[in-house]
Amino acid sequence: MSDKIKKIISIILYVLMGISIILVAVFYFGKLVPGTEGTNMEEPVITGKFLLWAAILVIVTAGLAIIFPIINLISNPRSAKKGLFIILGVVILIFIAYSLASNEVLEIPGYTGKDNVPGTLKFAGTGLFTTYILGGLATLSILFSEVLKYFK
Repeated sequence: MSDKIKKIISIILYVLMGISIILVAVFYFGKLVPGTEGTNMEEPVITGKFLLWAAILVIVTAGLAIIFPIINLISNPRSAKKGLFIILGVVILIFIAYSLASNEVLEIPGYTGKDNVPGTLKFAGTGLFTTYILGGLATLSILFSEVLKYFK
C-alpha cells in the first residue's frame, strides 16, 4: 500500500474517531429530553443521532469487510486458494454440526410458544454444535501448542 493511501486512511480514521468522541461527549454531558431530568429514565437529546452514527459506522465497516477481501482476491489470486480451503473447512464443520443436531420437537410443560418447531430446533442445534466443536478445537490447539513447547 502506498504512503499516500496510508496517510488518507489515517486521516479518515482520525476524523471518524473525532466525530465519535464529540458525539460521546455530547451524549454524556449534553442536554436531556425535557421531562426526563432527575428521573432514572434520563435520556440525552442526542440519543437518536448517536444511534444513527453507530449504525453508519456498522454499515461502513461491514461494507469494507466485504469489499477489501474482494479487492485482495482480484489483486492476488493465489491467496484465493487458501481462502477457499478455509471456506471449505467451515462448510464441512457446519455440515457435521447440522448432521449432529436434532429436529425433535421438545415437550416443555407450560410452553405454548411458536419456536418449538423442527426447523428452528435444527438451526439452534447446528449453532450449538458448531460452537462446541470450535471451542473444543481451540482448547486442543492451546494444549497442543503448550505441549509442543516442551519438545522444542
